[in-house]
Amino acid sequence: MAQTRVTILSRRECHLCRVAHRIARQLQEDLSFDLKEVNVDDDPQLVSRYGNRVPVLLIDDREALAGRLTGGELRAAIKRARWRNPISRILSRVKLALARG
Repeated sequence: MAQTRVTILSRRECHLCRVAHRIARQLQEDLSFDLKEVNVDDDPQLVSRYGNRVPVLLIDDREALAGRLTGGELRAAIKRARWRNPISRILSRVKLALARG
């Protein structure tokens, strides 16, 4: 099943990365999306591309947000991504409805 995927590109000792992860976890139950965190230090290509410009949030493998972010910004970015991918939007609503009973 295709569900919205949120990937946080982060680095060790990055305060904004921890904040972004916490915000994403808070929204995850409400918006129903897969969440993954990737440490750019583990991949030389990612270090070359992003360097210290973290956190970077990818939604369905597209760069959506970077740096300091709010829950409202992440919520809006996820909703925009779902309009690009209708099956993701449908599946997230079904999963949310099943979870709520």
